[in-house]
Amino acid sequence: MKGKIGLEEHFALEETLSESLDVMPQVVWPELRDRLLDIQETRLRQMDARGMEMMLLSLNAPTVQAVASVTNARELSERANDFLAEQVIRRPDRFQGLAALPMQDPELAARELQRCVGQLGFKGALVNGFSEVSDVDGPVYYDLPQYLPFWAEVESLAIPFYLHPRNPLAADARIYKGHPWLLGPTWAFGQETAVHALRLMASGLFDHHPELSIILGHMGEGLPYSMWRIDNRNAWMKVKPSYPAQGPAGP
Repeated sequence: MKGKIGLEEHFALEETLSESLDVMPQVVWPELRDRLLDIQETRLRQMDARGMEMMLLSLNAPTVQAVASVTNARELSERANDFLAEQVIRRPDRFQGLAALPMQDPELAARELQRCVGQLGFKGALVNGFSEVSDVDGPVYYDLPQYLPFWAEVESLAIPFYLHPRNPLAADARIYKGHPWLLGPTWAFGQETAVHALRLMASGLFDHHPELSIILGHMGEGLPYSMWRIDNRNAWMKVKPSYPAQGPAGP
């Protein structure tokens, strides 16, 4: 099939390469390393061979979201986005960009998104799940009230926000103890992202910003198969729901 468009196609900087090593077997690492660093050579040949017309490129995971320092997260985002813009300019007919954002600070994230869309011509943003912040104990999810101005900016720009997976922090991953094979793409990625998405849905975010567009990959991280169960559980009793959203909490 010709004319295919890849939405979740990653690249890496030399300084972010090791982030991908943690979830991949060593035996495939040399090839994966080369693929992440390459954009204009082997990647294009493979695209041609497989009928892929366009890739929307994004930084590998979790990278920026795992940088607890707000200053360092901002600097890494800017470097990655500037590098990606340079690559897109070389072949805009084959590549477009999705912004990396320093979500540790909602105001900085909104400002970088404005720059990426308005100046660099990116088509949206891809964020690798929750963020780690130096003065916060545990993950920071984007249903928190301080993120509402950021979401207003996403809605105003009329661009999609791709919520990409990452593993839970070690303190939240005890359910997988003794079963490391469940981490990463096998299971933990989908579970972690689905919970984050449900938090966003139930928070009332879409009541405030009904035109907001958030993308979930991997067949909706399993949520479409749970739609009936989620809504039924929250609707069968005639009591006020325990979540702020005015509509159903499910997807």
